[in-house]
Amino acid sequence: MKRQFIFAGAMALIATFGTASIAQAGHNGNGVLIDQDGFMNELAAEQNGSRNDLTIEQRGDRQYIRSRQEGRRNDNEVRQHGRRNAAATNQRGRGNRTQITQRGRRNGAVSNQRGRRNDTTIHQTGRNLGAAVSQYGRRNDAVVGQDGRNLSTTIIQDGNGNLVGVAQMGTNHTAVAEQDGNNNALAIIQVGDGQNADVRQVGNGNISVVIQGGH
Repeated sequence: MKRQFIFAGAMALIATFGTASIAQAGHNGNGVLIDQDGFMNELAAEQNGSRNDLTIEQRGDRQYIRSRQEGRRNDNEVRQHGRRNAAATNQRGRGNRTQITQRGRRNGAVSNQRGRRNDTTIHQTGRNLGAAVSQYGRRNDAVVGQDGRNLSTTIIQDGNGNLVGVAQMGTNHTAVAEQDGNNNALAIIQVGDGQNADVRQVGNGNISVVIQGGH
């Protein structure tokens, strides 16, 4: 009977405060800062290398973060407020940076970067929002800002010195941006309801701007 009571108490603590699993290997200088407050939040993080930094903040219920960094001087920051939000990040190389902020319910964000000095920023506020960014090469930048409901963004960049910015406000928008080459720039802005944009640029020095609004 006593063992059952202790086990039940331990499970209650896990359910209330959530779980966090951290694994670090490599040289000195890796840093981790974790702040979780709520019910059934989960974190799994892995860092291999030196001078990598990880900052996690989860406030709310039933949220999940998976983070992996390998290399040197990579920086990963994920903040989630709300319910049932999820984020996954994977960085390999040197000097890469990911920043994800989600507020609301049932939002998801994925960032995958390989190379050097790539930068991903995702800010989402609302419900049922999704953003996925993949960058391969050096000095690529991707910025996603979404506010509303049922919004989706996918960005893929392969090369060096590419830039993509996506801003969506409203409901039921979809944006897909793909760049293969060097020094390309692309901006997508969508407001209102039910807009769709799918842009692909191949080569070097291309520039595209898409602005859509209305019902």
